[in-house]
Amino acid sequence: MCGIWGLISHDGAERRRAALATAFRFIDRRGPDARGDKHLTFGAHHILLAHSRLAIIELTELGAQPMGDAGSGWWIVYNGEIYNYREIREELRSAGQSFSGGSDTEVLLRAWAVWGTDALRRLNGMFAFAAFNQRSGELWLVRDRFGVKPLLWGRRADGALTFGSSVAGVADQVGAEIDTAYCARGVRYKAYETEQSGSPFKRVHSVPAGCWVKFQLSVERIEISEGKWYCLAAAVATRRAAMSGLGVSALLDECRGWLDSAVSLRLRSDVPLAVSLSAGLDSAAIACATRRQTTQLRAFSFGSPSAPTSEGPATRVMSDAAGIDVSFVWPRWSRSELCGMLETTMAFQEAPFSSLSPIAQYAVFRGAGAAGFKVLLGGQGSDEIFAGYRKFMPIALREALRARKPEGALRLLYSLALMLVHEARQARMYMQNLGRYQNGKAQAFSLIAWEAETQNLWGEPHLSLADRQIVDIQRWSLPTLLRYEDRNSMGCGVESRLPFLDYRLVEYALALPARLKIANGFGKWALRHITAGLVPDAIRLNRKKRGFDVTQDWIAQGLGASLRARIFDHRTALSGALKPGAQLDARLSDAALSQSPDLLDEALLLAWLAKPMRVPAAAPRQAGRREVRA
Repeated sequence: MCGIWGLISHDGAERRRAALATAFRFIDRRGPDARGDKHLTFGAHHILLAHSRLAIIELTELGAQPMGDAGSGWWIVYNGEIYNYREIREELRSAGQSFSGGSDTEVLLRAWAVWGTDALRRLNGMFAFAAFNQRSGELWLVRDRFGVKPLLWGRRADGALTFGSSVAGVADQVGAEIDTAYCARGVRYKAYETEQSGSPFKRVHSVPAGCWVKFQLSVERIEISEGKWYCLAAAVATRRAAMSGLGVSALLDECRGWLDSAVSLRLRSDVPLAVSLSAGLDSAAIACATRRQTTQLRAFSFGSPSAPTSEGPATRVMSDAAGIDVSFVWPRWSRSELCGMLETTMAFQEAPFSSLSPIAQYAVFRGAGAAGFKVLLGGQGSDEIFAGYRKFMPIALREALRARKPEGALRLLYSLALMLVHEARQARMYMQNLGRYQNGKAQAFSLIAWEAETQNLWGEPHLSLADRQIVDIQRWSLPTLLRYEDRNSMGCGVESRLPFLDYRLVEYALALPARLKIANGFGKWALRHITAGLVPDAIRLNRKKRGFDVTQDWIAQGLGASLRARIFDHRTALSGALKPGAQLDARLSDAALSQSPDLLDEALLLAWLAKPMRVPAAAPRQAGRREVRA
């Protein structure tokens, strides 16, 4: 788990050294344990590879990067974890390969050297890597199936190419012109990243999830080609065909097996690990499954047992029942501290974000890192793969009606009615979010001068429930949430592992019939069933959905003032983004920001636009940190 960066240019030595020094400023937070860089040449091209390491597996220098393979000429810089690296290593050994260390990086490098792109289908993990062959002059950028790890690239005006884990690090080289379409879509639909748009800067491109970009160096130029190595829809169709004929009991048993396997693989670590825990089903399922496979388990939770409005009391009951030691993060920050938290989160994210939840998420990762934990398992992805979002109920109902399945339609109507009854108190929140799903022209912004292109979040009427879930995984939900998770965790020197995004479990859950996803007023019915006896029923059968308990008190306690100061102090610079005649004083009052989540998101966007290029504060220097020149 690390930060990577690279540059292909004709720059002189002094300019290359300056670019390298600047790059480390952007990626150091992702890897506080060691630095490494390598200078290679191919014809007149100079290739720089840089790496900042968060040591998780093989803590010695045998796991240091950039890493080369003398026999094949390949060099690699890699960010992520290959959870099944032991199994792949044995397969390679049986084919005559040998290894000098115990890192998953060496396994990935050797697999790439032996199998090329055929290695990718064997990988179970999260990864973004650059592989350069100093003999053939080819450089590949490859990203994991679901885009858990970031990988950006761009081209300078002089033709030089740069890439890396940091959006700002790439923008520093190629230009930081704002992509207003990205910003407007994100603030309106709460979906900044999509399968093709992963950057707020026009000249910074994201390697799409499950794809590769190849740069072929020649004497006179660099040829660029792109390809896709993983298709989720095709994988789900294959999985569904293999599952046909299985009864409900067999389907659920196999689903349970995939969840247990996903958790087990993610417990491989040479450093202490913990879990992120809340009173929700997703994190509780991961925490309880982890506790069953470990003797002791530490958890970190946003909330307090003594704060009734937080998830703390319910989390305490759940953790006591499961035998999990919980550290609660429930800070009472001063105005200056809140301002600092906002600034730090913006610097880590390198892009705008919605709501105050990412700030709370950062606080949890900071707490885990400060306690000495480098790995944190979490529950991200469950809502997408098991159909936990409320919007999936009417989508499933639409599918049943179109297929003329009256029995299924009646079951879904019953579930929808039960959900509405039990969550009547949250009607205001649902009404606020419903605006995003209304077809027609996007609603005008209150402060921002731009318009968002109209999007249909319901999906086309012919889409099945599984098809619409895939759209959420690839476009409307998961990409943005994964960006929040990755940037906040890595900014704190913590690796976030997400068992629900094990590709085997994703494909299997999506292939399940709708009746095992939505039933009896619940979404995620299959997950609730397979965790019976594992997760306390008070959590497992709770219909109410909630995220981080970030109250609007933060606005009154100082975040409102901080946002106003950032926007007012940069009003001239923001003139192109602000709507003419916008009544900032009234619109940005604490009361207005507290009552309207959409208005708060506009204010957060403007605060980010006031200074879009932020360099994170230097990470605390780790004892024994190494500088490696490969």
